[in-house]
Amino acid sequence: MSNIKLFFFFILLSTGLVQAQKSGVKIIHNKLNDLLECKDFFALEAEYTRNQSKLSEARKLYYEVYLSQAFGRNEKSNQSLAILFEKYPDQFNELETLNLLEAQANNFLHYYEYQQAASVYGAILTNYSQLLDSASIESYQNVKNLFGSLAGVPPQKMQKSKDVLLPSYRNAFNHMMTPVVVNGIQEEFIFDTGANLSTITESQAVKMQLKLIDQSVAIASSTQNVVQSKLAVADSLFIGDILFENVVFIVMPDAQLTFPEINYAIKGIIGFPVMDQMGEVHLLKNGNIFIPKEVANKQEQNMFFEGLTPVVRLHSKKNTLLFTFDTGARTSELSIKYYKAHKIEVKRKGEMQKNQRGGAGGNVEVNEYMLFNFPMTIGEHQLSLEKIPVTMEEYWFNAYFDGNLGQDVFMKFNSLIINFEHMYIDFE
Repeated sequence: MSNIKLFFFFILLSTGLVQAQKSGVKIIHNKLNDLLECKDFFALEAEYTRNQSKLSEARKLYYEVYLSQAFGRNEKSNQSLAILFEKYPDQFNELETLNLLEAQANNFLHYYEYQQAASVYGAILTNYSQLLDSASIESYQNVKNLFGSLAGVPPQKMQKSKDVLLPSYRNAFNHMMTPVVVNGIQEEFIFDTGANLSTITESQAVKMQLKLIDQSVAIASSTQNVVQSKLAVADSLFIGDILFENVVFIVMPDAQLTFPEINYAIKGIIGFPVMDQMGEVHLLKNGNIFIPKEVANKQEQNMFFEGLTPVVRLHSKKNTLLFTFDTGARTSELSIKYYKAHKIEVKRKGEMQKNQRGGAGGNVEVNEYMLFNFPMTIGEHQLSLEKIPVTMEEYWFNAYFDGNLGQDVFMKFNSLIINFEHMYIDFE
């Protein structure tokens, strides 16, 4: 009888251990999923590394899809996706599968494979529209139309045979202007990491004889205005001695990039997809831009991609913060996310004010607090901003992050180095 009791004791003990293990794995999954949802890829990578031995093969691949993509390893991300879809198609719920398809589309866009990206967005709309609200359906339809209209455009290519120093400069509005040549026509365009896609006005696209694509797309600007735009392709575009082929531009009505109240008009913007292909870019304090033939490696990564937006990790006092960065922005700012996390301190130390925010589609008035003497550490470099606004507005492009770095940070150094291959920014 005692042996029977002992046998049942071991069964109960074994069952309890299995349940405890399942509970522990569930806790790990929840923590990893929370970090993935809030786009904190540095914390996600650390947590994943600590716990990957406790995860199933399918779950390991799932997180590797997103981590590889965030840190610029898109080929590895695609490999993980291929294995997941082939070997583990039933391991994930509908929402997780939708998110994996979104990651796949982003990988295609990284390689300028527009038709494949459009097909993925079409599959999302066909198979998962029941998970989406009307605004999301409209957004997916818009990007499907945008990239579907580029189906016949070959991937963007770059030819860079040597170090290149561009005779760029900062204009009166502190925008970095760089010379570009298309079809023998030279012009100066803004060099802007904050632009997800390169942009040009209608009149300039006609002047430079770009191939116009008759597809209307809705483009959201930094002021949250939606601008109906078209697309165009430059078969070749020279930036200094660097040749780019098949460069896609958003074509905006001239009025949307004209600011008569300050007598200023923007003709074009060189955006992230062109810079990314350069590999490494040095933005010099004197206004010039240097692009080395060979990119440099560095041990510390402090940058990741969220879609087509670079995000940088920095520290302020005891806080680790994530900032987008925008070489076209005159000043840095803190986001509504930062405000919500530090509301008491912001209200106690900040001064409430109204300000004008400009972008494609015009200016809007916004509410913000102004903080003073804000410390930050980026890599090995410590600095302090004399003042920084805390916006009270919700912006789609900064919903997950603590702020945006602008030129008031970059101008404290002789050079800002952006390395898209090894995922870091640095200063000299």
